[in-house]
Amino acid sequence: MTNHEIGEEIGKEIARSIAQKIAIGIAFLFAFIFFVIFGGFIVQWLWNWLVTDLFGLRALTIWEALGLLALSRILFGGWGRGGGGSHPRSGRGEWWKKRHHRGGETAPPATEQPVA
Repeated sequence: MTNHEIGEEIGKEIARSIAQKIAIGIAFLFAFIFFVIFGGFIVQWLWNWLVTDLFGLRALTIWEALGLLALSRILFGGWGRGGGGSHPRSGRGEWWKKRHHRGGETAPPATEQPVA
């Protein structure tokens, strides 16, 4: 193979890789949009099924349901892993307690129960 042929082969491989990444990105975008709209329909259906009869409130449109879904995500869901760091199971508080247990020393590992 000549240098020119090697360069063409590398160029084709790079183009193929970029096209594949773009296709995956478009697929993820469509999947995200599908799940958001599906979630909106679920919220709308549940609201119109339960809340209108239980509390006498009016029925929601799909746009109101999507807005309610977004608002509940902002208020209760957070945007990162574990709800923004204040999540009780995030492990950060436990790390802080272990780290500063004895004036900066790392706390000893949990004691094991003696085997009988």
